[in-house]
Amino acid sequence: MNKIKHICAFSFRDDTEPADRERMLAEIQTFPQKFPAMKQWVFNRNISQRDDRFSHAFVVEFESEVELASYLNSESHETFVKERFKPLIKERGIITLEVNG
Repeated sequence: MNKIKHICAFSFRDDTEPADRERMLAEIQTFPQKFPAMKQWVFNRNISQRDDRFSHAFVVEFESEVELASYLNSESHETFVKERFKPLIKERGIITLEVNG
């Protein structure tokens, strides 16, 4: 059965206050505790020398598309995205891949 890799890369708006950035980054770090279906969690600052459009990214694995959909459609995720993520974000890229697993 194939697994699902979900990748979210983003950059903050230039006018985002440092305290707001830190609060949001700390909240993102709690995702694996809030969403137990998340496996292989990796989250950090982008250090690419080739593409600096995104300042941070996370990569996570789910056992199935059903688990990913459960996370994406949860009230907790929807509230976070609408109220805390989108107001601070200039650009984001989201990629979901099916991987052999």
